[in-house]
Amino acid sequence: MRTATGTTPLEAAADAVRETCEMQLGLTLRALPPCDRGEAGPEGWCRSGIDLSARDGRWRLTLVADALSTRRLAQRLYALDPDEDPAREELADALNELVNIAAGVFKRDHRGTALRLALPVFATGWPDREPMSHDRETVRLAAGAKDPQLHVLLGWLQPDEPGDGRDES
Repeated sequence: MRTATGTTPLEAAADAVRETCEMQLGLTLRALPPCDRGEAGPEGWCRSGIDLSARDGRWRLTLVADALSTRRLAQRLYALDPDEDPAREELADALNELVNIAAGVFKRDHRGTALRLALPVFATGWPDREPMSHDRETVRLAAGAKDPQLHVLLGWLQPDEPGDGRDES
């Protein structure tokens, strides 16, 4: 599947995340090879997902980051000192803000105005494999060794497939 710009939907989503991180955080992200889900360390994964609904189904855009990357995102977004620990609410707000803006960029640039954005939902842990019309694809993005790393996940759900964008975990 290709978008009107000739890119795949996942490329469009990754580009939207890159643009968002450049605008909001001053981070120039590049694609990296995927990593093992076990590489998150003892604190695990944080994620925020948002649905972009169309008449014939919906895209689910999810950003996943390890705990350290989520902390670094919140510190950059809220201009905190490196030794300041963001509260859990700030971690959730930072990841939700990024996925929400990226979804808007994705909609603007690659999918047209026929999509409706839901509210982002924050959770912990790597997303469970959901019933999708095709395999969910992933891109890992990072700027530098001390910068946050983000995993961009994109899946397509048909109208009759379960899930409302919220995670039960």
